Amino acid sequence: MHEVNLLAVLVAGIVPMVVGFLWYGPLFGKRWLELMETTAEEIQKNFNPWKTHVASFVLALVTAYILAQLFAGMGGLESVSSMTGSSGNALVGVHLALMAVIAFVLPVSYQSWAYEGRKAGLFWLNLSYNGVALLGQAVVIAVWS
Repeated sequence: MHEVNLLAVLVAGIVPMVVGFLWYGPLFGKRWLELMETTAEEIQKNFNPWKTHVASFVLALVTAYILAQLFAGMGGLESVSSMTGSSGNALVGVHLALMAVIAFVLPVSYQSWAYEGRKAGLFWLNLSYNGVALLGQAVVIAVWS
């Protein structure tokens, strides 16, 4: 294991919570409900916010920690900058996030959507949320590393 900035991991762990609040709230909340073919009232019936949000936050911390490990394992900014041609930490974070989205988030999202038979709009909405959240996490990690 590589040494990582735990404060950066903590802040990066908060990023998906903020993005999710905005994404599935004021930005795309109504569209998400339409695509899910449900209502806010139906969602709230058996919703346990503590269980859901605590588990989501713990998983976001895991993702942030692994991103930090990947960044450190790649040799940090100097090594990644020479590979990507980028000299800015934020751009390195963007590069790392895009690779992770394409390699991991896209295939898993597609398989989940394809086998659940949901609407294509839901696939794109959820994939976009995960991409934006991961992008935010990777930029925080890269800038603070």
